[in-house]
Amino acid sequence: MAIDRAPIDIRHAPPLAELVEEVRATGTPRHIVRDDEEVAVLMPARQGRRRGRTPSQADYEAFLASAGSWRDEDTDTLIEHISESRRSSRPPVEL
Repeated sequence: MAIDRAPIDIRHAPPLAELVEEVRATGTPRHIVRDDEEVAVLMPARQGRRRGRTPSQADYEAFLASAGSWRDEDTDTLIEHISESRRSSRPPVEL
């Protein structure tokens, strides 16, 4: 579900621009309150889609070493084992 985000130009709102720069520099969200009520949260925008750590050279080598590691596996037996593991011994739920 996409969120409709209407842009706000902060060029003519110096106090807001300073707050935005602080959030960007620290990476720490700020809670906007009015009369002890939280009304909004200002969060830094995500930079790209990358998450987690950057793979190391050892990660790449392990990935490449795994190529073809299942070539000796009997595919019919593998499919049978997968199908068996997906079966349930529980009775169906009646609504």
